[in-house]
Amino acid sequence: MAVRKDATIKQVEQTVLEMDPTDPPLTVFGVFLDDSPWLSCLGGGLDADTYFVTATARSVHFHQVKTRGIGQRPGDLVYSFDRDETARRMGTVRRRLLWSSFPFALPGHDEPTRMNVRLAWRKEFARFTADLDKAAARR
Repeated sequence: MAVRKDATIKQVEQTVLEMDPTDPPLTVFGVFLDDSPWLSCLGGGLDADTYFVTATARSVHFHQVKTRGIGQRPGDLVYSFDRDETARRMGTVRRRLLWSSFPFALPGHDEPTRMNVRLAWRKEFARFTADLDKAAARR
């Protein structure tokens, strides 16, 4: 079970490689689905859904986060989209001091879901959005 971010990323990457060894992970970051990030920052939003998002050259995968004690590791694969579909489902990113957020149209939901990215994942999230922007520009 990983406690440090780099160990967590390695576990998520290994999980994705086991799914398809021909499509290695490029970027991993965490998101939490909660309308009140302030409440989550204060520890109140502990029941918020959390996911590891992994981008590969062909796909974007959402794995449920499994928490045990103080560590986190990847759980079940919940959603998987090709990169073009991910770009279509993703709304405008709002960057804030402690977290960024973006709306994302999840299957089975009437409205886009607000996804929040903590400051600790900002570098990885910036890489993810830049890669999606490049892919969208090539279309």
